[in-house]
Amino acid sequence: MKKVLTAVTLIVIGITGLLIVKKIESSKTQPQNTQQQKPTPAVKVITPTEEEVNIYYVANTTLQAKISATLKPQVSGRVIKLFVEEGSFVKAGQPLAMIEPDKEDYQIESQMALINQLESTYLNKKAIYERRKQLYEKELISKEELDNARTDMEVALNQLNSAKATLKEYTRQKRETVIKAPFDGFLDKRMINIGDYVDTQTQAFYILKLNPLWAVFQLPQNYVKAIKLGDIIDIDIDGIGTVKGKIDYISSSLNENNLLVVKALIENKDGKLRENMYGKAKIVVEKKKGYKLPEQVVQLMGNDSYIYTVSPDSKVKKVLVKVLSQEPGFVYITADLKPEDKVIVSNLMNIKDGMTVKVISEVK
Repeated sequence: MKKVLTAVTLIVIGITGLLIVKKIESSKTQPQNTQQQKPTPAVKVITPTEEEVNIYYVANTTLQAKISATLKPQVSGRVIKLFVEEGSFVKAGQPLAMIEPDKEDYQIESQMALINQLESTYLNKKAIYERRKQLYEKELISKEELDNARTDMEVALNQLNSAKATLKEYTRQKRETVIKAPFDGFLDKRMINIGDYVDTQTQAFYILKLNPLWAVFQLPQNYVKAIKLGDIIDIDIDGIGTVKGKIDYISSSLNENNLLVVKALIENKDGKLRENMYGKAKIVVEKKKGYKLPEQVVQLMGNDSYIYTVSPDSKVKKVLVKVLSQEPGFVYITADLKPEDKVIVSNLMNIKDGMTVKVISEVK
């Protein structure tokens, strides 16, 4: 009986061992079978179309008012009134500030008194000359006496005219005690306050027109043939977007950096642009044939750029490309593409050169 039980036990142990071995072998082969059964990657494609591509030189640019002025007093004195605040829009001739006019008032009063005196002197000298002239005609005095009388009269007249001219200058200076806006524009900066003593070297106000504005940038001399007066260019202003500019000025000489200074005129009718805003000026310097593709299709490996294409037999091919230029969302490239090639635009991380893929749709 014991022998029978021992035999049964050995048989059970043997069967259990065989099952364990088969399970181990099955687990080893399972990943290989799974890998062999991995589905063909599904991709979306686009048909590349060759077109003319603009090659740009991009220059940093700063906006500058075409019409602006830093106002300085024409007379010296103490500021007693301010009529406007910074940021105000002012009209041509509008008063901005007043300088104490006491000195000018005194000069005018004194000069008017002097003119009255000189006018009396002149009238007296003139009357003397007229009497001497009559006496001379009657041959009662010599010609020398007549000439002396005429000279005295002319000297008195010259003194009177000089005094009147001085009065005009004093009157002008009195007008200059009120600083006025030279043109319609925005009072951007006020550099004086009530009580300040100012003279002809004091900067008082900065006023400018916001429309139009200049976009000022610099250009290497090898691109001088790429632009001319009147050309329209794109200017990307940070925080605003792309605006159009018309080339209005090209310097006749190079600056200290051996660059041309260029100014493009920008219309600013809505007033959104401000002086000293910055951006990028894009100047077309060359045109080439190339393909416009979504920027995500271009892959990088080291210094090489490439894309994946799929041929009519569904095979993937890695194609080296040269990037010509970029814009938001797109890239322009040159590459050796055939008319039947489709560029893969999706599932790019799961494909490689020579792989078979399934095209599920074409992106327009």
